[in-house]
Amino acid sequence: MTEQKSEQLVDLIAKLNLPKAKPIEIPELVKQLADAMGVDLVLTCSAAPEQYDVRRDGKPAGYIRARSGFTVDYPDAGGEELYSGSQDGFGAFTDHERESKLLFALGLIAARMNRA
Repeated sequence: MTEQKSEQLVDLIAKLNLPKAKPIEIPELVKQLADAMGVDLVLTCSAAPEQYDVRRDGKPAGYIRARSGFTVDYPDAGGEELYSGSQDGFGAFTDHERESKLLFALGLIAARMNRA
């Protein structure tokens, strides 16, 4: 494709005024729980898969992933699987389930951290 045709295509798409996807935000209640646990919850990928690292004092303390299923591992990806289940979204959580799934995952991780 020539540069001129590429620019025309970009202009045409811009004229369509398509809705913009809003970036994923970690829900406030989830941030509060992470703070209370003394961990950092970091969104490491916002597209298939949606995934998060949980870190405590700079060290891995959990891994949360949503793709074709929802998994929670400790202390990181490929570690001990704490949970494996489903989620409504494809490759990510839906907006309505993100808070509850992340709260659940942090609860599992907190319980496992207390066992160590």
